Amino acid sequence: MEEILINIVDNMEKRIIFVDEFHIIKYLNNSAKEHYKKKGLCNLVGRSIFEFHKSETNEKIKSAAKTLEDDNSLSKVIIGSATMYAIRVKNKFCGYYEMF
Repeated sequence: MEEILINIVDNMEKRIIFVDEFHIIKYLNNSAKEHYKKKGLCNLVGRSIFEFHKSETNEKIKSAAKTLEDDNSLSKVIIGSATMYAIRVKNKFCGYYEMF
């Protein structure tokens, strides 16, 4: 089943990036990989998401992630053209994914 779910996400047209609670990129779907590859950015897994944004955007990401972490009733926060979704396991915040 896991392989099927990964295949579904990998083939979505929307770009999806999963980031852990420390803002380290753990996964990009094929659309996100292609998007960043066109910008000359490869091998993003294991790197901080803050390496690829302006400081103003980084502050928005930090604030949105903190909001998602602190408020278990929230599942998403919209930042410009991206939507951040909280990932929780047994009500523990363990990261987020961005879809844009």
